[in-house]
Amino acid sequence: MEEQNGSSDFGALFEAHKNLKTTIRTGEKVSGNVIMVGKSTVFVDLGARTDGIIDILDFADGKGGFDVKVGDKVEAYCMGWSNEGIKLQMKMSGDQVDSSISDAYTAKMPLEGKVLNERKGGYTIQVGTTEAFCPFSGIDVRGVKKDPAEYIGKKFLFRVTEYSEEEHNVVLSRRPILDAEMEKDREKLKETLQEGDELEGTVTKIMPFGAFVNIGGVEGMVHISEISWNRGIDVNEYLKEGQIVPVKVLSVEWGEGDKRDRIALSIKQAEEDPWDAIPTRYPEGTKMKGRVTNIADFGCFIELEPGIEGLAHISQLGTDKHINHPSEVVKEGDEVDITVLAVEKERRRISLCIGEPKKNEKPVELNPEQEKQVITSAVAGQTLEGEVEQQKIYGLFIKLPNGQTGLLHVSQIDGDQDRMSPRQLYKKYPLHSKIKVVIREVNGDRISLTLPEMLEKEMAEERNEPLDVKDKAGKTFGSFGDLLDNLKL
Repeated sequence: MEEQNGSSDFGALFEAHKNLKTTIRTGEKVSGNVIMVGKSTVFVDLGARTDGIIDILDFADGKGGFDVKVGDKVEAYCMGWSNEGIKLQMKMSGDQVDSSISDAYTAKMPLEGKVLNERKGGYTIQVGTTEAFCPFSGIDVRGVKKDPAEYIGKKFLFRVTEYSEEEHNVVLSRRPILDAEMEKDREKLKETLQEGDELEGTVTKIMPFGAFVNIGGVEGMVHISEISWNRGIDVNEYLKEGQIVPVKVLSVEWGEGDKRDRIALSIKQAEEDPWDAIPTRYPEGTKMKGRVTNIADFGCFIELEPGIEGLAHISQLGTDKHINHPSEVVKEGDEVDITVLAVEKERRRISLCIGEPKKNEKPVELNPEQEKQVITSAVAGQTLEGEVEQQKIYGLFIKLPNGQTGLLHVSQIDGDQDRMSPRQLYKKYPLHSKIKVVIREVNGDRISLTLPEMLEKEMAEERNEPLDVKDKAGKTFGSFGDLLDNLKL
């Protein structure tokens, strides 16, 4: 009986081996569901007569544990077969690499390599006894900028993107593997991410009107108005690519098919609002020094601390004589002694006077036009409807709703100023016609404008910029105009 059972077992194994040879080849990528997790081995149902077996170390999470459970779907590569089952590996390592680079290239199988040093254009990677090359663009996800020393000496998984045995040329990249991991993270986020969530992200791209932030599998857009409680900031001075920042999710719309994910984020709302403490920090009668930051016809704005400004009306500039304009008394950058007259938290307004207040002096109410100018001072990123005020051969001067004027350069109208003649420009945008524009940049009194469609085109080009001659950047994430729709400016 034992002999018969042994013959039967051998026959079953032979049939299984015969079946495997015709269905699963060594080096072939396969997938299946985990049916059991042992102390050292993970068993996978491949739909064949024999199960796949993977060393549990392939699932190490880097924290002393293993990221695998029964029911998980896994993808691995066939390394042959044994009495226990089909031998699978998630990656190639060690001596296997030297004889299998060609197979890894064909099967798009990950290789484990060690970063040896930095070289022109990238890094030298040791895989087995072979030295390969990884370009700078392929060592990490887009937007992450680290000191080369942070990579050297470490082991990573790479994909073979170029292989030539005759020329002894092997080019590697981590990007396809990292992108695949991000896609898995995206699927997890789709199940959990909600409006109002607060988490950390990595700045991947800085634009004139905000920044893209990766929150683990997907990128969201932080509009410039949501970066800081300060107004009129320079994004490049406030944020750097690769910087880790706290963010709050303002809105989420997952893309399906050709539609892109649209996720609006806020950095400032993930931080403490400085205005929460303003009423107690600057009670009525507080005396201190402040810096004049801006001058208007009706008064001057004075900074009490970063992000917090008050308004001193033209009648409260510390002089008894009549003046026609605040510039007769103060100029931008002046440090002045001030007194707090009132704090209105709901309106985020602090009324000030320079020097000592006059007896029974009260805050002056602004008229509607002055109030409008305070509230709607031009801020980069705003979408507004303006009126064509002047036509020039180099562009259009657009009067904005708050009375300010900005320049819409001809290059921001069609992208190529040689293509549109002045006659065509004047005919397309006649005097006093209405036009929707986006504030591109504010530099003192100079306001640069662009068209929403030009901005969307620029954003699309940025999100599809080539990383190298073989690669392209990751997915696009919706138009800038779409993202602005989710924000209240």
